Amino acid sequence: MEIRDLSAEEIEGLNEERKWLDDLLRQFGPEHVLNRTVDDVATLQSLLEVDPFATGDEDSLEILGAAFGDVIAATLGLEWVVVTDEYGTDFAIKHPTKFVLAYPRDMIIRRVEAGEVINLTDLYEGVVDALEKQIADDGLAAE
Repeated sequence: MEIRDLSAEEIEGLNEERKWLDDLLRQFGPEHVLNRTVDDVATLQSLLEVDPFATGDEDSLEILGAAFGDVIAATLGLEWVVVTDEYGTDFAIKHPTKFVLAYPRDMIIRRVEAGEVINLTDLYEGVVDALEKQIADDGLAAE
């Protein structure tokens, strides 16, 4: 497994996705903005019920997953990285000094594909709890 920092192009791509999502939210009113705080979870939940998210569009769900990841990262002091393993290359959020990873861009897609009813508040609390435990247990030291 290889873990590396995001390239300038990858950072720009994530920022463009954030802008697309912000522009979409503004269509519902100026009060709908993402701040990378737990308050975003309810806003993201409401998006799951509208197109293009409700139709299962993978690209849109990845963007929503990235915004969800921004909230988790901000909560726990994690950073975006790129992970390459035997399954491919993907964005993840990682603890800065410990081998603690999560893949929020895929979390939503996997659940939609499985036909699950998604409660982002429960998912957020579960992911944060699991990651906090890994961090407290020292995870595995990052190389």
